[in-house]
Amino acid sequence: MEKKRLKRQWWLYGTIGALFLGSGLSLISEAGHWKHQEMIWYQWIGGGIIGLALAISGVVFLINAGILKERIRKL
Repeated sequence: MEKKRLKRQWWLYGTIGALFLGSGLSLISEAGHWKHQEMIWYQWIGGGIIGLALAISGVVFLINAGILKERIRKL
């Protein structure tokens, strides 16, 4: 039962991590375009900050997924 729960959590963390990382990088890129299109400063700064937060969160989730994978192998 423990292995099944860990595997489900591993899939969840990996999926969320990939989604957050991809969305964050996309938003960072988009914020750069907004800056050069002379959008209001708080829009592109806010988008960039949210993009960084998403990208970093995605990396953390992917690292946790890797840790879970190692725990699954040891069972």
